[in-house]
Amino acid sequence: MNYCSEQEIAQAIEPVLEDAELARQLAAQSRPAVWLQTQLAQGEDEIPLGATKLGGCPDLPAQTRWPERGPYPDTHQRVESLRADSVAPNSRWRWAKPEQAQKFRAEALQHVERLLNPFPLHFLAQINFADVWAAGPVDEDMPRSGLLSLFYDLEEQPWGYDPADACSLKALWHEAGSQLQRHEQPAALQAISADWQIKPATCELHACRAPLSMESAQWNALQLPLTEEQEDAFAEWWFDEAQNDASNDGEDACCHRIGGWPTPVQGDMQTECALVAAGQYCGNGQAYQDPALQAVRETAGQWLLLLQLGTDEKLGMNWGDNGQLYLWIRRDDLRARRFDKAWLVLQCH
Repeated sequence: MNYCSEQEIAQAIEPVLEDAELARQLAAQSRPAVWLQTQLAQGEDEIPLGATKLGGCPDLPAQTRWPERGPYPDTHQRVESLRADSVAPNSRWRWAKPEQAQKFRAEALQHVERLLNPFPLHFLAQINFADVWAAGPVDEDMPRSGLLSLFYDLEEQPWGYDPADACSLKALWHEAGSQLQRHEQPAALQAISADWQIKPATCELHACRAPLSMESAQWNALQLPLTEEQEDAFAEWWFDEAQNDASNDGEDACCHRIGGWPTPVQGDMQTECALVAAGQYCGNGQAYQDPALQAVRETAGQWLLLLQLGTDEKLGMNWGDNGQLYLWIRRDDLRARRFDKAWLVLQCH
């Protein structure tokens, strides 16, 4: 699904909807993006300082402290669950051999210790916006230069539907001209299992055009005159063209991308971001139905996709069951470079 132009998208949709005008209307809602084709690096020295990259070690100004997360608001519940696993490993993991169960017990107790104390977040990616614009256009409000570095709690992998997940994410922004140096991972991260490490990857950047998904606030706002048969046909086309390859190991635009529209797996994220940013829990359907929150839901269209990171097995990057991470930001915050206001959502199959 690596479309290069609005015209290509219209040509792809027209036989699906059997309506050239509707196809043109939908294609006009597409957005420019840049996708990242990844290649596993043999070493950090292969990657130039400040270049766009995934995993490994970040490039930050010398005095920048590695981001940490504090305790989650529900740390007590998380810890109690892990402790229950640790005291009865044979009942929790009946399928495991005794030595495996004991290993899981030890890992659960180590995780308890990490949850009870501040712990460094994992480095996921850095985006050099000069690289991005050199590859192709993105949203006009995206920076033309500078470096965005993303850190996340890789062990807990919060879904993002709870305001309490805020401590799991840190997005650092550095203007162009900042004096960077490569920061080694803190000892606490180096000490954990290799299963929780993301290998460094070089990125080749490609321009593309991302079509609008039905699972978005914008789709509902369009109020397109589609018949039920056309909606079903479009949904089937989208599933075949996009979601089945949504995390294709860094090999196409459906995996890692900057800007554009996402390839959602579980539904509309713009409304979710608007509600969570307003302090509403979205782990059930209540906030989506509450009449008192209608004004909040109407702001969903203000949220833009900043970055999408898919499952990339060669890097040790996997979100749930072959899922994806999506970093969203309000347009006003993007214009003001308030990247600390960005919100991260995890979806998987």
